[in-house]
Amino acid sequence: MTEKTGETARENADYRCERCESLMKLRAGDLIPVCPKCGFETFDIHNPRVPQPELNPDQARDAADGQFDPGKAGRH
Repeated sequence: MTEKTGETARENADYRCERCESLMKLRAGDLIPVCPKCGFETFDIHNPRVPQPELNPDQARDAADGQFDPGKAGRH
């Protein structure tokens, strides 16, 4: 489920930016801010038990720069 800037965090969790995938820890009841890294306004709740796509070195560099598109991971 997508969470948006200005909404209240529903649970204590790591919220992951849907653009740059950076994480920020929020507590239930906190107002969700814009992503401190890229300024994006939508997040999902990060679940470390769900496998994440493996990134090649170029994708890892792009992710660090906020340019990685997770929808294209694993595509050739």
